[in-house]
Amino acid sequence: MLTKEQNEALTRVGRGTPAGEMLRRYWWPVGIAAHLKDKPTLVRLLGEDLVLFRDGSGKPGLLAAQCSHRRANLCLGDVESDGLRCRYHGWKYGVDGRVLEIPGEPAAAEIARNVRHPSYPVVDHQGGIFAYLGPQPVPLLPQFDFMVRDGVRTVRIGGFSRSNWLQCVENGMDPTHVTFAHRDALTDLGEFPTKIEFERTEHGMIHKTYRPGDGPGRMFYREHHLVMPGISVTGAGQRRVEGGNDAPAVSGRWTVPIDDNESMMFNVFYKPAENVGAVVRTSQDRPLFGTWSAVKVLPFREYRGLEPEPLGYDIPASVPAQDATLLDSMGPIVDRQNENLVAGDEPIVLLRKLFLGAIKTVSEGKDPPGVFREPTVVAVPAHERMISAPAAA
Repeated sequence: MLTKEQNEALTRVGRGTPAGEMLRRYWWPVGIAAHLKDKPTLVRLLGEDLVLFRDGSGKPGLLAAQCSHRRANLCLGDVESDGLRCRYHGWKYGVDGRVLEIPGEPAAAEIARNVRHPSYPVVDHQGGIFAYLGPQPVPLLPQFDFMVRDGVRTVRIGGFSRSNWLQCVENGMDPTHVTFAHRDALTDLGEFPTKIEFERTEHGMIHKTYRPGDGPGRMFYREHHLVMPGISVTGAGQRRVEGGNDAPAVSGRWTVPIDDNESMMFNVFYKPAENVGAVVRTSQDRPLFGTWSAVKVLPFREYRGLEPEPLGYDIPASVPAQDATLLDSMGPIVDRQNENLVAGDEPIVLLRKLFLGAIKTVSEGKDPPGVFREPTVVAVPAHERMISAPAAA
């Protein structure tokens, strides 16, 4: 369990909070590149309301939402060749926050020199749009192998959770919930793990599970990575491939902290070029591929309509919706003082220590794990496969 103070430190994401300052050291996905065209849009990241747009030259920008003049929301503004113009009084801003024009103002040049609208670095990257809200110097955008290597890659916004970022990240590093939460969707993972291993890595941590396999002396091995600050990478992507080989397809999920009480799921699917299998598209008969959409748990839910409904809840069919429903049922921020942790929760304990350590590192003026200053491709070799049972298992 965590103390009340530790839980507060880990779950609050606003500027000046321990976790908020740590999380601002990383790049975060805030959109899909192909969707950002000729109109701005309102986004929220780490408790900050921001406007994402692409100027007429194609360059993306990310500005504080309220205009520096009279505080109208810039998401209602107009994109022009060199920036974004406020719809209220016409102030125009460049992607770097410079005031480019103040219509009808004799002292426009002087005001423009003295006003710098808050802006943040933002880049297009492999179909996503990534932003950095932290201090200078800006770290390099991480080059994860599943994001930069040749192959088939798709990105999407997977859905939204009415829960804090930490419980969503913990969900990804929880190897024992799979047997129960997803028993009717991942039938090959129905057996409880006979062995769980977990360890720190240079950029985060791993958990490894072993379950009874497809015959005597065989085990189903599953390796799941957590890459800082909250990227869950699994070998489950191979389930989207038919006729594939041993070059594993992977699925990655960023848990993006919108604010203290809500999170966004940004999903990546990647099949390496050397895997010759065919990608299977999302369909009703493949429950792995749903959206992060929760069944709402409410007191007296069955009696809130015009006619009473049968009592009880139907659990969704897809894996993401199952996770979403269970996490949202916990409330926006879990009271971790009242947990009763057991042996299978050891990866969760390690994960919390990892984040508390990262907060301490940032407080000391240093980079936390997973912040890159030198160019490198980061290998994240998550996979699922049948293996011969290890001797110690």
